[in-house]
Amino acid sequence: MSKATFDLVDARDSFMDTDWFHHCRQTRTPYIVIRSAETSADVLWDYVTLSLDADARIRADFQRFEREARAIFERCANPDSYLRIKPTQICFDRLELDRAKHAALELYALVETYLPAPHAQQVASRLFGGHADRVEPPPVAPEHGRARESAFLVT
Repeated sequence: MSKATFDLVDARDSFMDTDWFHHCRQTRTPYIVIRSAETSADVLWDYVTLSLDADARIRADFQRFEREARAIFERCANPDSYLRIKPTQICFDRLELDRAKHAALELYALVETYLPAPHAQQVASRLFGGHADRVEPPPVAPEHGRARESAFLVT
């Protein structure tokens, strides 16, 4: 796909997790996936698509990074949810789907703060129309009748 905007997809669609990984790796954007089940969803972020600079920034400021990631989780969690966090990966498990989408957007915004400045501005402009400072639920795409987003993939 040549555009930076992608439809949210589920496992029945042709755009799969590996395609999203390769897209994120090529563009050096945060790799965030929502894996949905019948009654809940998991949000996964993996550092592997980030530049070495971004990775070094996260590791150097890991206490702040972890604190902010935990705050996102706390805002979006329910009693059955749990958090797995380390410098190279974050997982918010068993969130409600709508909360998982919001958590993915907030997590993207957090990771984006660690991207080198020119790259972060370019990614924000491409993915969020220049509004990366605002984390909002994704707008509805009338042609598909479902949410539209570009920062993460739903499977």
